[in-house]
Amino acid sequence: MGCAKRKIIAFILSCMLVLTALGVTGCGQENLDYPVTVGNITFEKEPENIVVLSDNIADIISCIGYDVKMVGKSDSVTQEELSVVPSVGSESTPDTAIIITNETDVVFCDENLDENTQKTLEDNGIKVIKMVSAETSDELKTVYRSLGTILGGENTGKAKGEDAYNNLINSMEDIKTKYSSGSILNTVCYIYTEENQLKIAGKDTFADLLLSYTGAVNVAVEDESKNVQEASLNISNPTYIFYSDKATLDKLKADKTLKNLSAVKSNKVMEIPLANMSRHGMTALKNLQSMVDFMYSSESTAATQSTEDKDLIKQYNITIPDEGFVLEDENDNVKAMQTRLKDLGYVSDPENITGFYGQTTESAVKAFQKQNGIEETGTADKATLEKMFSPEAVKTDSPVDIEAE
Repeated sequence: MGCAKRKIIAFILSCMLVLTALGVTGCGQENLDYPVTVGNITFEKEPENIVVLSDNIADIISCIGYDVKMVGKSDSVTQEELSVVPSVGSESTPDTAIIITNETDVVFCDENLDENTQKTLEDNGIKVIKMVSAETSDELKTVYRSLGTILGGENTGKAKGEDAYNNLINSMEDIKTKYSSGSILNTVCYIYTEENQLKIAGKDTFADLLLSYTGAVNVAVEDESKNVQEASLNISNPTYIFYSDKATLDKLKADKTLKNLSAVKSNKVMEIPLANMSRHGMTALKNLQSMVDFMYSSESTAATQSTEDKDLIKQYNITIPDEGFVLEDENDNVKAMQTRLKDLGYVSDPENITGFYGQTTESAVKAFQKQNGIEETGTADKATLEKMFSPEAVKTDSPVDIEAE
């Protein structure tokens, strides 16, 4: 009996130990994600309230899905999906009183944050995380993992960050696959202004990484200098140019070499603000989609226009020679050109349609060139003729002198 009693007690104690062990494991499971250390900062528990001053970091946090923790943002964070988050002021000198009042656990920023502001926040027990912008895919993956780890813990958060990064890259790969299978190899570049100088996104920049997903080749892919080299850019002559703002485009058009780039002359240029190109979350995916939509829809339009051009050439029964037409030429092609000029309104008297390239025709060609943004030479070179026999040829209500030639 005593032996049986001892066995029962031992069994109960054994069960208690098992239950205790299970209880400890259960508690441990709840806390396995924390503490975590990122850089030299340790987080004992999951942050509940965060303030984000950097628009790029905000973009990534939103992409991961932790934007629900945001109780404040700087005025630089302009993403529409984050418009409901209250402002705390500027990126460099935010209102620390508001940040403190919001019981903020962590402030995410970049190098723009004022040192005194940072000290005030840290003195009030608020952790300040400064992050630099990623330039390569590996660096970007590290940023996603780090932010995920801070905001969700060593296991849950890190995995969430990695998943968000993988989903972003896979979405970009899908776009690249869709548009890189064509027979046309496009070339592109991204140009911006820095300290009043034109710069180009080259090697080891996020813009270069983004451009690579368009299915095109960045003409500055091997360039580490960031400086626009007019001669080099003129040789590479990109099919499409993306630029940061109007001031940058004005500089391109004012430069005696760059204004002759085919992309500039054919208006295959598109503005993407520099701030947007510096955001590495869903904004990056939106930028990429905008770029490929612009590039490949314009190619489709160009193909349609080419067909329409051929229709016009066939309609007027003209052959456009490489050397074009000059003063005193006389043939049926000149007559076809004169007929087109009459139809566009530059000539009004049918008697001027003679087939002879005289002074009136020269004046009409000059007037056409002026209206269509072409150098006014009066010579119907190939570029002038191609424009004249395109659907985009600009008409006029003011014909030139109608004296017979």
